[in-house]
Amino acid sequence: AMGVEIRLLSVIEKVRNSHFAALRSFFNAPPSSSLSWSSVAVAAAVAPGGATAEEPSIIPHDFKCPISLELMEQPTIAPDGFSYEQAEIAVWLAYHHTSPMTGAPMASEPLILNKSLRNAITAWKEEHLRRRR
Repeated sequence: AMGVEIRLLSVIEKVRNSHFAALRSFFNAPPSSSLSWSSVAVAAAVAPGGATAEEPSIIPHDFKCPISLELMEQPTIAPDGFSYEQAEIAVWLAYHHTSPMTGAPMASEPLILNKSLRNAITAWKEEHLRRRR
């Protein structure tokens, strides 16, 4: 059962990646211009002596923005109750009046910094870097 669950989560992640890429393309929404942790990990993966190619996939699911699917730096709670990278949800709400997760109508305010999640991500990054050394 555990193997089936892992395969299912992998399929879901691939579908979500395709879904959000198609939405960005369709709505021509500009991607976030900030350098993300995932981008750094990918760059390290191709550098000589860098990280392995699998490294970007080890980011815990709850630490990834549901829009960009990258590690959040400024996780922000939106009115739908989900946390998103602050810049990503701001761009989304500039083009849409719906929740990226549910499609239900959503107000653009309030957006609240999720300090607990940010602290958890910071601790995970520090531990992750410590293990790589």
